[in-house]
This record gives sequence, structure tokens and C-alpha cells, in this order.
Amino acid sequence: MPVPAPDAVPDPRWSPPAAPGARRPLTRDAIVDAAVALADAEGLESVSMPRLARTLGAAPMSLYRHVAHKDALVDLMLDAAIGPPPAGAATGGWRARLTAWGRAKRAVFADHPWTLPLVSGSRRMGPAECAWAEAALRAGVDAGLSVADALAVVHVVNSYVRGASAPLGDRAPRTADLLASGRAADFPLLLDLLEAAPDTGDPFDDGLARVLDGVAAWVDDPARQRP
Repeated sequence: MPVPAPDAVPDPRWSPPAAPGARRPLTRDAIVDAAVALADAEGLESVSMPRLARTLGAAPMSLYRHVAHKDALVDLMLDAAIGPPPAGAATGGWRARLTAWGRAKRAVFADHPWTLPLVSGSRRMGPAECAWAEAALRAGVDAGLSVADALAVVHVVNSYVRGASAPLGDRAPRTADLLASGRAADFPLLLDLLEAAPDTGDPFDDGLARVLDGVAAWVDDPARQRP
């Protein structure tokens, strides 16, 4: 059975719900749920149609009746993992709403690390991403910003959240190696950090607050508000 090319089929994320009574024992939702669970446990590279078929106890080609190709599956996985925006992004002042939005988005990346490279890439947005964008834009527009200015704010906040959510690991050199190299004098500030007691706190909220401080200064700037 030939597999359709990615450009030959509609985007499944925007297809209407199945009609009542049209469910089969193997469903698109079941395939997507199994794929998300596998990606969460082992990474996106572990997801394949044959692997999912074994997980679901189905014939590999039967999956293609529900999901046309691997790219479509990944799009559906991303939309399912992102889910709806947080309720807190719809109530209160713009700052409280964007704080809730940023924290919730970071939680998505923490729960599903494989989603971060996808939303940072060139894939088109699906319904879930559109809902998050709409919620963030609405917070700015409700505060009196134009849609264009609200988009500028969302870009800044979103960029911070994505950057702060990237799994960096421990990339710093070992203190002993730096001292033994004879180049410690070239990196005095870095050496101070390496020799300081480890900070176990989470700087995300502090960083988000500083970003929103900058947004607030721009929003309230009389010069910006003049025609």
C-alpha cells in the first residue's frame, strides 16, 4: 500500500471530528496518545509507525488509515502535547495573564521536552498553538495595545520562555581543569561562579519578571503612545 506524500493530503489537525458511530477499534487518538507517551519516555526519534503498531497490537499499514504519514503524526502529537492554554491566561491584568501563560508553556516543555525543537522550527501552527497565541495576544489587546504591539510583546515573552526552557545540562568546565590550564586569569567572573556554592533555586520566575518589567516600561512609555 503506497504511503501518500506529505503535500498530497490535508493537514489532519484541522480536519473535522469523526461522525458518531464512525469509530474503529484503532483510532487516531489512540495512535497519537501512544506516540506522545513513547516520545515522552524515549524521545521523538523512538517514534515510528512499526513501533507504534507493535505497541497498539495492530498491523503497521493499518495506522496509515488514520494518519497519512510520519510528519502528520508528529504534527498531531505536538498539538496533543501542547493542549489548551491555561485558564489563568484569560483573567486578570495583562502581566498576570502573561505570567500564567509563560509558566504554563514552560511546563509543557518540561513535560514533553521533544516539543521545544518542534515549536522553534518551521512547522506551521496547529489549533493548539493558535489557541496559545490567541490567548497571549488577547492579554495585550485587552490592555489597550494594538494587535501589532501585542505581537511584539508576545514575541519577547515567548522568546524568553523558549530560551529558558532549553535543556542546557552542565556545560561549564571543571574548576580543576580551568585552574590547571594557566588561563584562570582570563575568566575571573566564570571562576567566581564555579567556586561559589551551587544555587539550587529556579531562576525562571525571576527572569520572566524582569522580562515583564521591560514590557511594562515600554507599554507605559508616553513616547510610544504618541501618534
